This record gives sequence, C-alpha cells and structure tokens, in this order.
Amino acid sequence: MSADSDRSERPGRTSEETDTKDLARGAGVNYLGSVARIAPRAIFLVLAGRLYGGEGFGEYTFGITVAETAAALALFGMKRSLFRFMSEAVARGETVHRSIANGVALAVTAGAVLTLLVAVAAGPLTGVFGLPGATRPLLVLTLAIPMIVLSDILLVSIRFTRQMRFEVYARSLVEPITLTLALIVVHWAGVRELGLAVAYVVSLFAAVVTTVFFFVRVFPLWECLRVPLRWHEIRSLASFSGPTAGYELFLMLADKVDIFIVSYFAPASTVGIYGMARQFSTVTKKIRGGFDRILPPIFSESIAANDLRRANQQLAMVARWIMTAELLVVLVFFFFGAGILGLVDSDFVTGANVLVLLMVGDAFNGSLGVSELPFVYLRPTANIFFGAAMLAIGLVSGVLLFQVYGLEGAALAVLLTVIVVNVARIAASRWMFGLSVVEANLLKPLAAAASALAIVWTLQSLVGGLPFVGSLLGLPLLFGAFFGVLWLLGLEREDRVQLSRILTRFQ
Repeated sequence: MSADSDRSERPGRTSEETDTKDLARGAGVNYLGSVARIAPRAIFLVLAGRLYGGEGFGEYTFGITVAETAAALALFGMKRSLFRFMSEAVARGETVHRSIANGVALAVTAGAVLTLLVAVAAGPLTGVFGLPGATRPLLVLTLAIPMIVLSDILLVSIRFTRQMRFEVYARSLVEPITLTLALIVVHWAGVRELGLAVAYVVSLFAAVVTTVFFFVRVFPLWECLRVPLRWHEIRSLASFSGPTAGYELFLMLADKVDIFIVSYFAPASTVGIYGMARQFSTVTKKIRGGFDRILPPIFSESIAANDLRRANQQLAMVARWIMTAELLVVLVFFFFGAGILGLVDSDFVTGANVLVLLMVGDAFNGSLGVSELPFVYLRPTANIFFGAAMLAIGLVSGVLLFQVYGLEGAALAVLLTVIVVNVARIAASRWMFGLSVVEANLLKPLAAAASALAIVWTLQSLVGGLPFVGSLLGLPLLFGAFFGVLWLLGLEREDRVQLSRILTRFQ
C-alpha cells in the first residue's frame, strides 16, 4: 500500500488550529492550481475566439452549458452529501470503501441515463433556442457527461482525506493543457465545426484517466470493487442526497439561466460574446471553488460533533477570505478587463461591462454563499426553497432586464439575484441555527476595495491622456492600496497566523 493510501482513513477529530491550517492549505493548493490553469486556458480562449469567432464560440457555450448541467444533475448532490456518509463510517470505526462504492454506482447510473436523454433531446433543444448549428456539437459533448460524473465522484472521495493536490493535477493541469493542445491538433487536422466540442471531450477523457490513476494511489481499488452493493444503503444515500440534489439542480439552472436567456433572445454571435465574458469571470469562481473542495469535509466534522461554535467560526473565516481574494480580482478586471478581452478579438471587447458585473456577482455569491452549508447538513430540504427562489428571481429579472439593457441586463440580473437570495439565507441561518456568515470584519475587505478603487480611478483621471502610464502605475498602486488599507484596519488572528506561515515558507 502506498504512502497516500495510508491517509485514506482519517483519524478522529482534529484541532481548530489544524482545521484552519487545512482550510488555508487546501484552498492555497487550489489557488496555485488556478494560477497554473490560467496560461493554457487563456491560450485556448484566444484560439477559440480567433479560429471560431463569436458564432462558433456561442454554439460551443450553449453545448457545454447543457452538458455540464446534466452532469451536475447526475451527481445527485453527492459532491456535498457523500461526506456525511464517509464521516459516519469513520465514526463507527468502519472503512469508507462501501460509501465510495455506493456513490460511484449511483452517480455512474444517473450519468448514463442523462447522457442518453440529452443525446435524444439535442435536436429539439437547439431548435427551441434557435441555435440549429449547435446540434452536432451538443451531440459530441454528451460524451463528456459520464466522464465529468466519474471524475467528480472520485475526486470527492479523495477530497475527504483533505488531499487537494490530485484534483489540481487532474483539473488545473491535465484538463486545460489537453484542451488547448487538442484544439490545435483537431483544427490542424481539418475539424472545423466540431473542433471545440471534440477538444473538450478529449480533455475530459484525459482528466478522468488521471483521476482514476490518483484515486488508486489513495484508496485500495480492490477494496472498493469487492464491496457488495446493498440496495438499502444506496437508497439511503439517494434519500439523503435528494434534497441536496434538488437544491443543486435549482442552483445549477440558476447559474446557467442567464446563458439560456441570452441564447433564446440573441443570435449565436452575441451568445459568444456573453460566453467569453463568462469564461473569464470564472477566475473569481475558482477562488470560491478552492474552498468548496476543502470546506465541506471540515465543516461536516464539526456538525457531526454538534460543535456549532466551531462551525460558525469556520464559515465566517472562509467568507472573509473569499471576499478579500475575489474583490481584488474584480478590481483588476474593472480597470483592465476591456484590454484583456481585446487580446482575444476586438469583437469581444463589448463584453467588458458584462464581465465586471458577473465578477461582482461571483464575489458576493462566493463569500456569502457559504451560508448554504448549514442547510445542507442540518436542514437539506430548506435549501430547495432557496434554490427555487434563485432560479425564479434570476429567470424573471433576467428576461426583463435583458429586454431593456441587453447583455449588461442579463449580467445585472445575476448580481441582483445572488444578493437577494444570499441575504435571505444568511438571515434564515442565523434564526434557525444561530450560525452567522456575516461578521463585522467582513467590512474590512469592502473598505479596502472601495479605497483602492477611488485611488486608482483618481490616478487614471489625472493621466487620462497617457493611458500607458496609467496602466503601468495603476496595477501596483491597486495592490498597494488594497493591502495597505487591510493592514491599517488590522488583520484577524487567524490571518496573522497564516501570513506568518506563508512568510516562513517563503524564507
């Protein structure tokens, strides 16, 4: 058995200091993965925009939106709920192999069914949205659905051991690098219309192969394969995951509803502009995603021990960390977003305002959205109502605002929706569980962002006739003002501890 597999069973509860350390380290590993992902991802977006234009990229955007929605539905909420069963197995002194086997069986079966459904409905679906050119790409992209499902459920199992590097290797290195290389190869081979879809499927195949390779390093494969499946256990997993699955379905649809609205009302070229802005806005989502991978197993341990004080501390700390990191990224794209989109193609520059609005929405949803975890583990059915509200508000406001403001209206609807729903959920969490995501120190990153915005805006106004000088001085001034204000306002104890660890390692 390898050294990694020795860690496949976690011991008893960890200390608060260890939890904080694991949260920072796990998110930090994911951030490094996101940074590593930027270069190949950026190359892919530039090539996709230049080789296929707005129309081709719009059809690709619609196709991956449908495929990823189907894959998320097939996972049936187990990206969060499976941790509960694995934690309970460890608490009983059992192995987690049966829980993993049950999760894989349920996810793969659901993935196969949804793959067939999407393949059958591809033609009628693209017809409804007035994108007949997206039919063949969507058929190709259905092949990615079972790959996404298998890769995700295996990575969830690995995540339980608090080892994050394997997910970084598979999703932040192998997948984007393969995507870019595959696009170059298929285009060189003469595959034009389906080039983006084929490259996406190839990249997912590489990612799932890599995931399986790492999975067997952490868990003994034979132990997982020889576990007899029991219907009542799978049914129990499905029953517990059902409310979370319903919530995640609403959440996924709410997250994609703006794409569907734009696809319904606008031509493929316009969908491509909006889709390109969304692709760049994932920079902020990756920050929340880093914590989404490490926070649930740590939070579930506190809930299983009925330690709500510790759970509240984890939520508030992570919310502040996410807000701090995401607001800094938003500021960078606020001042330099148009130039970045211009590197892809001049046609995509019109999506600069859309990009900023989407990023602001991601910043609030990323930070305040961790309030969903108490409901996942303590009152899963309640989350369904929040998910339904997010979908309903997003759909109605998206349609109305798109008619008035176009693409900016669709992005503005996303921002308004996440603010309204998250404020309601935070209030409900405080009332039902006594858990609060929002603490006074959350105002510190907001104050730092506002100060940095005012300072750099003033600089650019003063050197308006010298845009190069404004860009050259603006970025270091932006970072200096942001972190300077944070320092003046005072760092929290856990922030100082993690900063000290980082500086020590750097030295």
